[in-house]
Amino acid sequence: MNKPLLFFLSLVFLLPTFLMAQTIYVSTTGNDSNTGTINSPYKTFSKAVSMMSAGKTCIIRGGVYEEELLINKSGTSGNPLIFKAEEGEKVAIRATKKVDGWQLHSGSIYKATVSTAIESRYRTVYYNTEIMDLARWPNNTDNNRWTLNTIPVTGGDGSSFTVSAIPNIDWTGALVYYLGAHSGTSWTRTITSNTTTQINHTGVDITKWPFNPHNPTVWRDLPGNNRGQLYLFNKLEALDYAREWYFDSNTNTLYFQTPDGNMPASGTVEIATRKYAAQLTGQYIRVEGLDFFGGSIKISGANNEFLNSKVIHGSEGHDNLNNTGASVGEAAIEVLGGNTLVKGCTIDHSAVNGIIIQSYSGAHNTIIEGNYISNIDYVGIHATPVRATANNVKIWKNTVWNAGRDGLYVNGLNCETSYNDVSRAELINSDSGVFYTVGNTELKGSVIHHNWFHDSASPSYSSAKAAGIYLDNDSKGYLVHHNVIWNVSWSGFQVNWANWNIDFFNNTIWNAGGAMDSWVNGREQKDNRIYNNFASTGDWFRGIGFDIQNNSITATSPFEDAANLNFMPKSGTALIDSGRIIAGFANPYKGNAPDIGAYERGGTAWTAGVNAIEDTGQPLSVNDFLNKKMTLVIFPNPATEELSISFKNPLPSRNLSIKIYNMLGSLVQTHYGKASSESISIPVQNLAKGNYLVKVVSNNNTYNGKFIKK
Repeated sequence: MNKPLLFFLSLVFLLPTFLMAQTIYVSTTGNDSNTGTINSPYKTFSKAVSMMSAGKTCIIRGGVYEEELLINKSGTSGNPLIFKAEEGEKVAIRATKKVDGWQLHSGSIYKATVSTAIESRYRTVYYNTEIMDLARWPNNTDNNRWTLNTIPVTGGDGSSFTVSAIPNIDWTGALVYYLGAHSGTSWTRTITSNTTTQINHTGVDITKWPFNPHNPTVWRDLPGNNRGQLYLFNKLEALDYAREWYFDSNTNTLYFQTPDGNMPASGTVEIATRKYAAQLTGQYIRVEGLDFFGGSIKISGANNEFLNSKVIHGSEGHDNLNNTGASVGEAAIEVLGGNTLVKGCTIDHSAVNGIIIQSYSGAHNTIIEGNYISNIDYVGIHATPVRATANNVKIWKNTVWNAGRDGLYVNGLNCETSYNDVSRAELINSDSGVFYTVGNTELKGSVIHHNWFHDSASPSYSSAKAAGIYLDNDSKGYLVHHNVIWNVSWSGFQVNWANWNIDFFNNTIWNAGGAMDSWVNGREQKDNRIYNNFASTGDWFRGIGFDIQNNSITATSPFEDAANLNFMPKSGTALIDSGRIIAGFANPYKGNAPDIGAYERGGTAWTAGVNAIEDTGQPLSVNDFLNKKMTLVIFPNPATEELSISFKNPLPSRNLSIKIYNMLGSLVQTHYGKASSESISIPVQNLAKGNYLVKVVSNNNTYNGKFIKK
C-alpha cells in the first residue's frame, strides 16, 4: 500500500475518536468513573468541567440536577467552551432540594427536618414550583405578590413605627418591611422589641437618602397612606395561614402550611440551598438551552454567552437588613464580565433585578437581546428587569412586563436602548418611569430609540407618578427618538434638575398624564431640543434651555387606528410633512419633510419586542413579515365579525400578543391577553375588506397566518 493512501486511511479511522474526544456527556444516570462518552457519561458537572478544554462541548442529558454549574475554565475566542442540553431533552438545574419526612406540628402546620446553609435573606420555599410566603402579618390573603397586604403606619421615627392592633406576640428577631408614603423605595429591618401598638427596630438614618423621604415622620396627603405602610414577617407564631412557612435555623426545622392544609405529598416542597444555580468565572464560555430554577446566574468572566435558557425564580428573598442605599446588586442574571451576550432567554420571577450589568466590575460592551423578562422586583426597591450601569451596553428587542419599579434602567456611557416592548412598570413604587435613569456631571452619549413604553400607572396608594421616559436628577447627553409611549399615568417625558444636551426627536405620546414636565429644583438647564414630537394632551416643558419646534398636541387621533395601537399617521392629517429636517440626525422621510411622531407614512411599520421589525425607512413586504416559524389555524376564513385562532402546536400558556397587519405591512390591530382556551377570538368587524396577516407571539414562540376580511 502506498504511503499517501495509508496516511489517508489512518485519518479516516482516527476521525471518529477525535470527534468523540471533543464532546463530553453528563447524565443523571452517569458515573464520574466513566469515560464521558454518550454511552458512558459522567455524573457531575464538576467532573465534566475538569475534562474540558478550549473547543470542547459538554452535552447535558435531560433530567433534574441539584448541583451548581460552576465553570471555572476558559475557552478561546475561536474555540469556546460550550455547555448545552441534548437536543430535544429538557435539562433542569435547580438551586433547591426536596424536603420530605413531614409530620404534624399543630393544626394544619407540618414540620420536617432539613439543612440549608444559604444566607437567611435568600432562603425561599416552593410548593409545586410556586413560591410560598415567609410567615407574616397581615397575611397575603389574595395570593398576589404585587399587592403588599400591609397596614398603614400612624407615626414613628428612625427606629420605631406606631400602628394599630399588632398581634400580641413577641416579634423580637422578626423583620419589618416598610414602604414610605412617597413610595419611591422600601426598606427592611430587624425588630428589637414591640407592644401591640409599636414596633421598635434596628434603625435607619432618616437624615440621609434613601431614608429621608421614606420614613414615618414624613407626611403625604394620600388617602390611607399618610406615613407609609408595613408588614411584619419571619416569626413562627405568625404562621397561621395557607402557603406560609418558617425555618428555625437552630433546629433545622421547616414549618409549613400547604394551600389546602393537608400534609405535603412527597417531592412537592423544596427549599433554596444555594444563591447561585450557575457561575461562569472563566472566559469564552457558551451556555445554551438550559433551564435554571431557584438560583441566580453569575457571569463574572468576560466574553461569555448565555443563550436560549430559562431562569425562573432567579433571585428571591428579602432586602438587605443593613442597606444604606436604595438598590441591591443581586439579580436573576448578574453580569460582571465584559463583552457578555444574553440572548433568547426567559427570565421570570425575581424579588430584585432581572438582569444587572455592573460598571464597577467592568461589564462593558454587553448585549442584552431578544429576551422575555417578567415579574421583577417584588421587594419594591430600586431594582429593574434590566439594570445597566456599565458602558457601551446595548439593550434591544426584549419584551418586558410586570415590574415593581422601573421597566428599564440604563445609566452608563454610550449605551443603546432600542426596539424593546416594556409594559406594566411601577406595580409597587411611584416616582419612576417605564424607562428610568439618573445622571451626574457627564454627558452620557446614549440613545433611546424605537421602543414601545406603555400601560404603566403607579398604585392607588401613591402619587401616581409613572412616566414614560424619565431622565431624572442631572441627566445629560441623551438622544431620544422614534419611541411610542401610551397609557402612562404621568408625563410622557420627565426631566429633572440640571438637564443638558438632551434631544427628543420624532416621538409619539398617546393617553399619558401629560406630554412633558420637569422639576428644575434651582438647577441650570440648557441645550435641550424638542422637535417633531406628537402628544395627545398636556404641553412640552417650556423652561429656559429648551428649544421647542415642529411639535403637535391634539386630543383628536391623527393615526390610522389608535384604539388598536396603530400609530401610523393617516394621509391628509396635520402630522404629514410637518416635521423639520434636523442637521446631523438621520431620519429618512417621504414627501417634502419628515412626519411628526414615531412613524413616517410610507415608511416602515416598525414594531418592538422579541420579534421586532426594524425601521428601514421602507414599507414592509409580505416576506419581511412571515418568518415561517409556526402556523396558525384561523376560522372562519373569510371572516366578517369575529376571527377565531387556534394552534397546530400546543397552545402557549403565557402572555401573548396578537397583531394584524395589512398586506403593505402596516399594523392595524393589536390585542393582548393570555391563552386560556383551545382557541382565541378577536373582533375584526372594523377592518376594511381585504387580505391580512396575523402574528401571535407567546413566550419564545411565534405563530403566523393569513385571513380574508369580507
